[in-house]
Amino acid sequence: MSELEVRPGKSLGIVGRNGSGKTTLASKLAEENGVTLVSFELENELLEREIREDDSEFLNRIDFGRSVREMIKEVCLDGEKLKGIAERLGLSQILEQGFLTLSTGERRRLMLARALVKNPKLLVLDEPFDGLDQAFRQPLRDLLEGRDLVLVVNRLSDLEGLVDDVCCIEDGAVILNGSLEEVFKNEAFQQLMGLNDGELVLPKGESISRSRKCQGVDEKCKRCYYGGREAIFRCRALIGDRNGSDRNDRSQSGCGKSTLVNLVTGDHPQCYSNDVTVMGLRRGLGESIWDVKRHVGIISPSLHQQHRVSFSALQIVASGLFDSVGLYQEVSPEHWRMAGEWLGLVGMNPWADRPFRSLSYGQQRLLLVARALVKRPPLLVLDEPCQGLDPMNRSLVLGVIDRIASTKLTQILYITHEPEDRLECITHELKYVNQGWLIKKVMSSDLSR
Repeated sequence: MSELEVRPGKSLGIVGRNGSGKTTLASKLAEENGVTLVSFELENELLEREIREDDSEFLNRIDFGRSVREMIKEVCLDGEKLKGIAERLGLSQILEQGFLTLSTGERRRLMLARALVKNPKLLVLDEPFDGLDQAFRQPLRDLLEGRDLVLVVNRLSDLEGLVDDVCCIEDGAVILNGSLEEVFKNEAFQQLMGLNDGELVLPKGESISRSRKCQGVDEKCKRCYYGGREAIFRCRALIGDRNGSDRNDRSQSGCGKSTLVNLVTGDHPQCYSNDVTVMGLRRGLGESIWDVKRHVGIISPSLHQQHRVSFSALQIVASGLFDSVGLYQEVSPEHWRMAGEWLGLVGMNPWADRPFRSLSYGQQRLLLVARALVKRPPLLVLDEPCQGLDPMNRSLVLGVIDRIASTKLTQILYITHEPEDRLECITHELKYVNQGWLIKKVMSSDLSR
């Protein structure tokens, strides 16, 4: 076992499997004076605060939470510093926008701005690039150059050019350390982070909604207003044409991807004021939200944030059969069997009885992937499904999705910022270009560019 040493003037990378203790270590480092931490857990704490302090019921308007400007001012009152960091992280145009209306990428950039504007002695960043589109990665790398850093990452490529040394964590202990090249070439490290090369066998079970053939989504609305912003959609049949195509979306943060997903899943009120048909059901004609949800399996950053529940890992997977956040229905033995098999497929059986919130972010993500897949829905909406996953689990999840797509029983809407997370099953790509959405047929090899 090695000791962890953070030396002045040097930057350190921390890697390890999901649940190895990386985030716990980052939180411990942040307890020291002059150290600032950025993590998904802290982002969720701010989200819970804004939801808790929502005053909409006492106002004659919707309370969208503190503005971006106010959130940065909480940690720095220097107007020039605020302006400078906002410009470099692309926040200048949304400074007056409420926290609750921000996209995943915008929230991530806000968290980074709150940390960087304080110019801390040591900056500890837990997955700083997750949720960021490609356009903001290089500006962030430029901002990080020359700082004393601790970078906790799952994507090993994120460390290149930013750290001097790397340590590998397993079961809360440092098992390897050295230069980037030394650790990456170490045989033990390669074995620990090895990819799953075995053939994937999907759990048995029928689709929960086989009674209705998947007819995809017919999206004809031109504009959708939310929080004072306008999202523009200019194409039809975005998901699931009659040929059973799958879609991939790699557009920029804040362009409306999450709004589009919420229109599809019925979680956005604007779906009732626009012409939207999902699974053959025209929205606003008397169907319930459950009539839509029963045909859709979904994972997204917003759904992850909604899981502020104390149910066990197995219960979380089983809840996907009922489309609920948490489990409140009676579960049949067959449903428990299905949930248990999917839990095993993602390697989470040892944690079956552990409370969801006691697990690491990556482990929670694995459970939500299994939750989305457990009912074998005719439509899968996967918004950044690999966020927070280590290389082994990322390979597992992508392999499972490709394997499901090969059955031809499910159509997929797949959203990612990561070119390396491409899926072989993708046949079409949807991009946000010049204030509008464009769709084209692509080969899977095109998506890696």
